[in-house]
Amino acid sequence: MFLPPLDCDMGGGKGGKPTGESWADDSRTRVTGRHPGWKKLRHDRQREMKQRVNGETKNDGEKSRQRLLDELVSLRRRVARLEEVDGKHRKAEAARRESERKYRDLVESTRDLIFIVNEKGVYTYVNPQFERVTGYSARDLVGRPFTFLVAPEHVEATILRFRKGIKGEDTPPYEADLFHKNGERVPVEFLVTTRYDDAGRAAGRFGIGRDITERRRAEETLKQQSRQLRILSARLTEAEESERKRIARELHDRVGQSLTVVGINLSIVKSGIPAGEAEALRARLEDSMVLVEEITEFTRGLMGDLRPPDMDLLGLVASIGWYGERFSARTGVNVVVEGEEIRPRPTPDIENNLYRIVQEVLANIGKHARARSARIRIGAAGGMLRLVVADDGMGFDPSRVRKMEERGGWGLVTMAERAETIGGRFLVESEIGQGTRVTVEVPL
Repeated sequence: MFLPPLDCDMGGGKGGKPTGESWADDSRTRVTGRHPGWKKLRHDRQREMKQRVNGETKNDGEKSRQRLLDELVSLRRRVARLEEVDGKHRKAEAARRESERKYRDLVESTRDLIFIVNEKGVYTYVNPQFERVTGYSARDLVGRPFTFLVAPEHVEATILRFRKGIKGEDTPPYEADLFHKNGERVPVEFLVTTRYDDAGRAAGRFGIGRDITERRRAEETLKQQSRQLRILSARLTEAEESERKRIARELHDRVGQSLTVVGINLSIVKSGIPAGEAEALRARLEDSMVLVEEITEFTRGLMGDLRPPDMDLLGLVASIGWYGERFSARTGVNVVVEGEEIRPRPTPDIENNLYRIVQEVLANIGKHARARSARIRIGAAGGMLRLVVADDGMGFDPSRVRKMEERGGWGLVTMAERAETIGGRFLVESEIGQGTRVTVEVPL
């Protein structure tokens, strides 16, 4: 408890002494501690103490209230940050769910077969289209090896691709037959890639497949149509050759013989005219005889073009040799024919088409190649008949074959079709300034 200093003015006197007796001289004060101003002093001191305590309490309360307000503001800021983070998290989660929904809708609604296998080759997921195409449910397939559905002849190659993929090697698209639950085969084209875990290790394979049943059917239909077209083309070629033979025979039997008779008659008439007489008539007869000879030679050439005279009797090589000689005489291009007659003889269809191909190639050499010579080789080995025609002409760019054909006059498509008609292969090799080489290979 606070006490005033002893020299304070208690009685209103000066110099620190009361107007009356001092405390030291007042025996009552010393004994009883009472003084006439004591109550007032104690009251004043108590009031002062109360005011001081109240002031300190009020200050402490203000400080506490400020601290609470600061903590409340900080708490509100934290809550706001948490709400902001939570909002972002909710948006991210909503976006993730939306992305998963779209991905799931895409996977489940696509017409492609989608599947996932683990690193051991066991199905872990198949989409609804996979179920529809194979007839098996996801419950039937999950947990089974992927070879469960693969046709036996494709199993080994499929396993090899799986092992390469797990090792990180690229595997190109491939086709394989799957077995439907009802036992039918389903041709599928696959594209499979490797899946990796967070550590970069191969975790399995992800595959997309497409049912190509309709495409296979279309391909088979196209093959059948191609076979029918080849048969029709062969029949057309056979009919054409028959007609050529008939016309050649008619020219030989009628026109050729008639021209021969006319020539003989003109010679007889000429010999019956005395020398030195009717020179004008003799000159006309000689001119007519030359004209008959030219027509006869032209008719022989026409008959040869229609049907080589030695084909039936002597064979393919002799016929090509005869035509090569005529071509050399007409164009000045030196043609050399190498080879022997094939035994046993090829079918007439093969011989006729190869002869026509040689005719077309030599015609191109005469019109376009500017060649000095051409070499024709014919031979057979390993059950294959091989015909090669090469020239030393100017050559051409093979990439421009289509444009050349559009301009017309080359006949490359026709030659290729003839080779295909007899089951052969037609190949053209050329380089600008290096000549051209045509090869035809036909199985015997």
